[in-house]
Amino acid sequence: MQRDQPFLLPPDMREWLPADHVVWFLLETVEALDTSGFHRRRRLGGAGAAGFDPDMLLALLIYAYCQGVRSSRQVERRCVTDVAFRVLCARDIPDHATIAQFRAEHEDMFAALFTQVLLVAAGAGLARLGTVAIDGTKIPANASIDANRGEEWLQAPVRLIVTEARQEDAAEQAACAAAGSPGGDDVDGERLPARLRDRSHRAERIRQAAREVAEHTQRNERAQQQREEAALARRRRSEAGGPVVGRIPYGPHRLAEAQAHLAREITAHQAKLDRHAAIVAAGRRPMGRPPVPMEQSTRVQRARRVVQAAIDADTKAAAAGEPTDPACSMERDGTPSSR
Repeated sequence: MQRDQPFLLPPDMREWLPADHVVWFLLETVEALDTSGFHRRRRLGGAGAAGFDPDMLLALLIYAYCQGVRSSRQVERRCVTDVAFRVLCARDIPDHATIAQFRAEHEDMFAALFTQVLLVAAGAGLARLGTVAIDGTKIPANASIDANRGEEWLQAPVRLIVTEARQEDAAEQAACAAAGSPGGDDVDGERLPARLRDRSHRAERIRQAAREVAEHTQRNERAQQQREEAALARRRRSEAGGPVVGRIPYGPHRLAEAQAHLAREITAHQAKLDRHAAIVAAGRRPMGRPPVPMEQSTRVQRARRVVQAAIDADTKAAAAGEPTDPACSMERDGTPSSR
């Protein structure tokens, strides 16, 4: 993949987007509307650079909001990374403070013109503009009552969008201030901090971080392997009838060990029942209480619950696509035949 190969975008911005892109419709619609209220407050001369074109800011914000982009910082970034946004701002990229200030200073006028744009789109036959559905408004050519009803229908989502944008800007500004970066350069998640902007230093830092990640992964893999080996040894010891201490560990050997434990408990209790039966058959009087039936043994019952819990865990893991223990050949109900 060659990303350092030079090439040129078409010199005409009209070739940057297809002719049927909604950006062209939006720009022509804004041009047809009365935006003189914005222009009366625009700074054209005096000290400093001239202000941004209000029509551009209006079209830019309407398009952004219709694409679900509410944050002024995100709008600024899209003007750098997104071709449609670059066409809208004509590569005269406004900063996020200018974008937020424009909306805040003209909020009522902006909302009214936003609604008018949606009404024009509905009248032109568009079912939606970006993520904003407008097919609920049917506006005949000469029906002012229907137009008024459509305007009222669209004012609610416009007000909601403007409110969301205001709240999102406020939340981002508060987060930046809390992080000690009012400009938001270090906390927006898309711009690199100053220490990583130099490419040579960044490459070394990435290599160092990659080495640390590889070492951490290797440590985890070794620890996991040791746990697996210990669990397998414990399972084999349990299946051989040897003593095991503590809870059965989670993992692929859990069910097999639980079944081996249940088999030992059944065997041990069956031995008690057999001894008691042999004493009674010999005509002797057994000492102490007689053993309870197999189904009433609390140790057997507890072992069965452990087996069932392991079965449930295996079923859940299988549903999630996680590996289970295929070597477990005992019956899934965990109940070896008993006498």
